Amino acid sequence: MALVVYRLQTVSTLAYMGAASFIGIEMVALVIGFTTVLPIAIPFVVLILGGVYFTRRRLREAWARMRGGSRPEA
Repeated sequence: MALVVYRLQTVSTLAYMGAASFIGIEMVALVIGFTTVLPIAIPFVVLILGGVYFTRRRLREAWARMRGGSRPEA
């Protein structure tokens, strides 16, 4: 059970980091501040933003491989 909890915490941390990287740390502060209005939506919003960030990165890598480049453009 402890391993499951550890993995869930890791996924949660990666989602928050992805969201912060995608929209910026100032906007993450606003999203977290939004918890007083609709607290149940915050985990879903952060997971969606984190998913968009990691999907965007994988799409860039796939596009770079298709074009024949070794690394994606930053």
